[in-house]
Amino acid sequence: MTRHKRTSHLIFAVALFLSAALGVIGQTRTKENTTLQKVRALRLQYAAGPVPAYFSAGFEARALNYRKTMIACQRWYEQQVGKHVDVTLALLDREDWEKASEPSDAYPMPYNISKSLGDPVVVLPARFEDFPNSADFTDDVELQVEFISYHEMGHIYADDIDLKSDDDLLAEIYANLFMVSFVRAQRPDMLFFLKGPPAKLLPQRYTSLEDLQYIYSDVGMTNYGWFQFQLYRKCDVLLRNKPLPKLLAEVKTVFRDPTPRRFTQWQRKLEAIHPGIGTEMGPQWKPTAIPNAQVKPCSQISSSGKDSDLVVLNSSSKPVKVTAGTDAPVTIASNSWYTFSGHSGEQVRIDSGPCFVFGDQPSIANIPAM
Repeated sequence: MTRHKRTSHLIFAVALFLSAALGVIGQTRTKENTTLQKVRALRLQYAAGPVPAYFSAGFEARALNYRKTMIACQRWYEQQVGKHVDVTLALLDREDWEKASEPSDAYPMPYNISKSLGDPVVVLPARFEDFPNSADFTDDVELQVEFISYHEMGHIYADDIDLKSDDDLLAEIYANLFMVSFVRAQRPDMLFFLKGPPAKLLPQRYTSLEDLQYIYSDVGMTNYGWFQFQLYRKCDVLLRNKPLPKLLAEVKTVFRDPTPRRFTQWQRKLEAIHPGIGTEMGPQWKPTAIPNAQVKPCSQISSSGKDSDLVVLNSSSKPVKVTAGTDAPVTIASNSWYTFSGHSGEQVRIDSGPCFVFGDQPSIANIPAM
C-alpha cells in the first residue's frame, strides 16, 4: 500500500492489497521509533536468515513459508537492479499488529516500510482470512499473501533506486512492475493472478484508473482490490518482451516529473512506453466517473460528519492556492491536482475565487472549469 498524504480529517478507509511506501499520513516515522523496533519490543518468536522473520504465536509455519518465498524474491530483485536491500518480515495477528503499527495501517491491510522511512520491513497479517470478503479474491490465502509480499518488497526496492512519486497510482505501478517480473520469471503457478480480477468479484463502482489516481484507497476496500488486479494485468502488458531493468529505466525517465499530473498526461506517457496499452486496458482508460463538486459562496458551514474526498484539479495555466478549514494553504501546480479529505458540508477556498463544498461522495473541483 502507498499511503496518501492529505490535509486534516484523514479518512482511514483501508484497501485490499495496499502496499505502504510513501510515509505515514500526517506523521513522520523516525529511526528512533520505527515499526521494526516496535515489533522487536513485542518479544515475538523469531527466525534468523537472509529475511529475518518475527511472528505472532501460532503462526510459525506461515511465517517460515512466507520468509522462504521472500528470500527468492529478494534475490531476483537484487539481480535486476544490482543492489541488495535488507528486508525483515513481520507476520502479526490483530493484537500484535495494533501494538506495532500506526493507526492508518489498519489490520489486516498488508503494508511495508521502505528504507527512506526507517528499517525496511514487510508487515503481513497472520490471518488474511480476517480480511473482509477475502474469499472473493482467492481460494488459497497463503498463496495470495506470498504474491502480496512480492508487491510489498517491490515498493521497498523501487524506493531504494529512487523510483518514487507523489502520485499513489504511479507508486503502485512501480511496485507491481517488480512483482510481475518475478512472478513471470520464477512463479508460473501464480500467472493466473496477472489475468485480471477474479470471476467472483462483482461489478465495481469505480472502474477508471483516473478514479483510483484521485481518491486511491477511498474507492473502497473491495473496489481497491479489483483495481490492483487491473494493475497487475497492466504491468504484465508493459513487461511484455521487455526486461525489467530496461522498463524501469524508461519509466524513470518518462515520469521524472515528481508532480502528480492529470490522468490524460499520464496516459500519453504510458502510451509512449507501450503503444496500444490503452486499447488493452479498455474501460480502465476511460475518464473518471467522479462527479463535479458544487460551487457555493464562501461561508462557515457545519459539517455533517460524513467522511468524504474533494479533488481539486487545476486545469488553469497558473498555480493556485487552496485552503481547507484552518490548515495552511496548499499550492497546486498548473495541470496538477490534490486530494483533500474532509466531511460533507465543509468547504475548500480557492484563492481569489469561489469555494467548493465536500459532498457525501468524492467529487472534483475543476479549475478554471467552474
